[in-house]
Amino acid sequence: MSKVLGRLFLLTLLLNFSCIGKKVITSPTAFQGECLQGLDFERSEDGFLADSLKVGERLKENFDEKIIDLAIAMNAVPEMESYLDEDLDRLDKLELKTRIFGKIMKMDIELHSLMSAIDCEEEKAEQIASFLEKELRKKERNLTVAAIITGAVVGVGTGLILAADNSRSDWPEYIGIAGGLTEVFLGISILRLDRRVSINHPKNILRDVYLSEMRPAYFPPATWYYFNSKNNSKEGVSLKDQLLERWETYNMNGDGMTALLSDGGEYSPELLKNRSEMLDQLESQIALISKDLLYFLNQIERFY
Repeated sequence: MSKVLGRLFLLTLLLNFSCIGKKVITSPTAFQGECLQGLDFERSEDGFLADSLKVGERLKENFDEKIIDLAIAMNAVPEMESYLDEDLDRLDKLELKTRIFGKIMKMDIELHSLMSAIDCEEEKAEQIASFLEKELRKKERNLTVAAIITGAVVGVGTGLILAADNSRSDWPEYIGIAGGLTEVFLGISILRLDRRVSINHPKNILRDVYLSEMRPAYFPPATWYYFNSKNNSKEGVSLKDQLLERWETYNMNGDGMTALLSDGGEYSPELLKNRSEMLDQLESQIALISKDLLYFLNQIERFY
């Protein structure tokens, strides 16, 4: 009888330890890869200072700072200045309008390409977080089953010994102590369940937006300029500064900042969700530029 109980007890312990598993795993798929592929803009396209010096009084009299700032971002200041010339014939004005609309379309396409890349990384972070949570639930279920088996073995074993031997025996006490310790260990293991994934993201959008003063190569020049400009809001606060304030208030006040702002690291499901949330906020903030592009287009139509 004691040999059977010993084997059952050993089986329970083995099941328990098999449930602990490896706490840090490698991401089953590449975290980056296709998301930022194809987004590469040369430094020669950052010609905003030269265009800003061309802003004349006529442009300032007819348009607000938001329109002028978008014109600088799109390198469309010369066309905008010429567009306001009342002596232009209708055909020349139509040609200028077409060129300006082409620049609006280019900026809008670049803007949505970047948003697609950010959304791609956001969805990957959500997917890996979901994968980790499923793994944690599986471990929790296995540990719970082990605790149930332990309780059953202790209860049945104690009853069998008492039924088979009416004389005084210490076996029930030994089994009860061993079973109790095993159940305590299993309970603590459930409370301390942890699973992390190691992922790499050398092109770190969060870091580049939060720390970099220079435009990342994958960020469209027009979008980067307008995103950082303080001239397109009445409060003098850029879209980027508004975003960073929210990040620092809601997302950057806990553990894991090293991984979030580095080339990669170990992520828990909670940290992956935090990364996903920050990427979602970045995408939403950049999407606001589309609203200003529509406003810009409507103002151009007003002068045709």
